[in-house]
Amino acid sequence: MEHWVKNREEGLQQAGLTRVNALMQIAYGMTRGRASAEDRKELRITLGATRDDAFQPSLSFANGDWTMAHAVARGDLALASINPSAYLTMAHRGTGPYRERLPLRPIAVMPTWDRMFFAVQERTGIRSLSDIAANKPALRVSVRRNPGHGTRFVMDELFGAHGFALGDFEVWGGEVVYVDTPNDPVRFAAIRDGSLDAVFDEGIKGWGVVAVDSGMRCLDLDPQSLAHLAALGWPVGPVKTHFPKLPEEITAVSFGGWPLIVREDLPDEVAYSMCAALDAGRSRIAFDYDDPVELSDLCGGTDAAPRDVPLHPGAARYYREHGCIIE
Repeated sequence: MEHWVKNREEGLQQAGLTRVNALMQIAYGMTRGRASAEDRKELRITLGATRDDAFQPSLSFANGDWTMAHAVARGDLALASINPSAYLTMAHRGTGPYRERLPLRPIAVMPTWDRMFFAVQERTGIRSLSDIAANKPALRVSVRRNPGHGTRFVMDELFGAHGFALGDFEVWGGEVVYVDTPNDPVRFAAIRDGSLDAVFDEGIKGWGVVAVDSGMRCLDLDPQSLAHLAALGWPVGPVKTHFPKLPEEITAVSFGGWPLIVREDLPDEVAYSMCAALDAGRSRIAFDYDDPVELSDLCGGTDAAPRDVPLHPGAARYYREHGCIIE
């Protein structure tokens, strides 16, 4: 009898997990294949319990852009993922799009190596962003359509530091070509046939390979750009180890790391539990990383997972108790 009861309880638990997974798959599917910005849907997960015939929410999680930092700081979300790690640094410092310091901490940084390239055709003669400012060339440039995308923020900042704006390319007689994803097939074809003069974007493990193979020049960041990024708190890094076909090493804007952020006053035991759950689910997560992700990879502080903000104390305790060295 006890064996039957145990099996039945386990069966009910598994059935519940199956139904939850079905709901998750439906919700996830409805965030995919958006026809337009008006159709955009984002997924939010809410944990809670039903008491007295009413659902009582306790913790909400969501993925999104840089504005998620505000939602966590306000207490609207307990946990959020943002991309890339630089936004957490700026939120912590109160720089860039954040007018004041936000009380945030990471519990982890999901590793993903990426850079942003400013790639130009050799025929343009451009060697730096300063050359663009000085020569005002009529370029046909491919960029991301979403004005809130991180690459658009970086362009606004660096172009502004050099005294021009994205819209100036059209004023100078050029054209701005917008894409929704970095690896748009139309972009690939235009890179290969030379009909694009420049591409400014992240996601370089796709389109960047095509650009380098097609002979485009990837611009090295000049001192003025480096100083501006340092003031913001946006990291940079080398590229050639991932792109050995580059004729010389360059320094490029980092787009690495997807931090998971919480308020700094989140109870330690909750942050600890979040890390434990993340650790338990590591094998079921399809990380954007070439090697299997170990627990130590989630602590941050690497090129693939930049972290300039201290871990939440509850998270740091979990990592230390499980053999990780926290810097």
